[in-house]
Amino acid sequence: MKKVCCLGLLMCLCLCLCSGCSRQENVAGNEPVQLNVLQYELENVAVDFNNLWYYGEIESQTGVHVAFEDVKDSEWDSRVSLAMGKGSMPDMILRGSLDIEEYGVSRHLLIPLEPYMEQGLLPNYTARMEASGLREQMTASDGHIYELGFLISQGVNTNGHFFINHSWLEALSLPVPQTVEELTETLRHFRDDDPNGNGISDEIPMEFTLDDNITGIYNVFSFFGLALNEDYVTVLPDGTVCFAPLEPAFLETARWLHELYKEHLLDVDFISQGSNIWAAKVNTGNVGMFSYWRLQNTALRPEIAQAYQLLIPVHTDGRKACLPRNMDIIEFGAALTTDNRDVEASLRWLDAQFETENMLVSQNGKVGDTLKKRGDGRYEVVYVPENNELYQTVPVICGQFFAPETYYASVYVPAEHRLEKAGYCSAYENAGVLEPVSCKLLTTVAPRTADEDRQLIKLKRRLKAVVDEQLVNLVTQGVTEESGRILTEQLKAAGCDEYTAIYQNLYDRYRKE
Repeated sequence: MKKVCCLGLLMCLCLCLCSGCSRQENVAGNEPVQLNVLQYELENVAVDFNNLWYYGEIESQTGVHVAFEDVKDSEWDSRVSLAMGKGSMPDMILRGSLDIEEYGVSRHLLIPLEPYMEQGLLPNYTARMEASGLREQMTASDGHIYELGFLISQGVNTNGHFFINHSWLEALSLPVPQTVEELTETLRHFRDDDPNGNGISDEIPMEFTLDDNITGIYNVFSFFGLALNEDYVTVLPDGTVCFAPLEPAFLETARWLHELYKEHLLDVDFISQGSNIWAAKVNTGNVGMFSYWRLQNTALRPEIAQAYQLLIPVHTDGRKACLPRNMDIIEFGAALTTDNRDVEASLRWLDAQFETENMLVSQNGKVGDTLKKRGDGRYEVVYVPENNELYQTVPVICGQFFAPETYYASVYVPAEHRLEKAGYCSAYENAGVLEPVSCKLLTTVAPRTADEDRQLIKLKRRLKAVVDEQLVNLVTQGVTEESGRILTEQLKAAGCDEYTAIYQNLYDRYRKE
């Protein structure tokens, strides 16, 4: 009997060993699941997504191989529209932006994700989203969740900050300007007094792009008390929604910009140049003032960045400066199309990137290299490579990230460049130069129906074309009674009243909920 039992145990052991060997061989020998994605890429940073070290690590952990089709920011909207032709869609769309109401609610081209969350297929992401109380922001008008969010909760209260060349101020013994008039005089000195000391009149007093709130001239309207953002709507303290380009301060700012343009104080190329050309000019060291996200770990060379200091927004007589206020808003992270060939594998691949260490590595680089894990369990940046070199190994903001404030503080010690940005935000908050009600409540937080979303997108496209064309005309040709009338007429014809009314309804509804 003992022999029989021993023989039976021996056979079971052999079977287990054989089974284990077979399983290991199958795992090792299995070909990875093959998926393809449309991947957003920053305009001024080249990322080799298909050969990035980070995604090789995620593939090893998940058994999922992803082929990336990367698309630059300037081409993103058109390429997304092209890719969303039924039958030719990628498995996933990553980062950038995506019209969830259009592609998810109306056209049913995106897969609802909440059933898979309930099944536990996105454990890292789901636990964090539910704990944050931000599920409502992720829910579309039909009650489904079609996207994974991107969130770095770090208290950023505005996008672009103003920077002035302190080395030029020191060379010319000039004070830091506080009013529009003082700034104008400072720019004239930058133009005329050879602050770089090379004996050549090659200084660019003020450098901007056109239509955004980071490097764009939209930020300058804050000097006249107008928080001009890329959606053109602002909320007054009494809850009234107004269309910023119809406010008197819009023409007042344009009149001042025309003065700068005539006197060659504003780079004339602001009309057409993108962020790449803008950065190249700033990196020559011949720029007096600009607007940007921060100085460190950006497109600016470190030796150039050192020449600049934060400038509190100047103001005109009788008015306070007023910049658009940012808030922690969930951006688009990822979505699965209905052409997806393996939903489970896709979610496994995505959720691996939300595991704490993987996620922090995606932003900050390898542990033991640029990132370290401290004794208290939190991760800390050791150093930040220059010239965006991190993008040679990790996707940084082109990757997946979801870190609500409490969770983020528990796992991460902010890097020096993030502390830099936080300091600028604190300085602007203390100076009282931010709009009282964030426009993001209107444009991002307040829920909207699919019809409202479609109409806002259509109207914004028309209105943006008018605003930018007329702004260029006003700055280059000057502000007259006739040009002001044309601006108003064209904005009315493009639907600014309907656009504002929709946002007013959204905001009123949001405040009642």
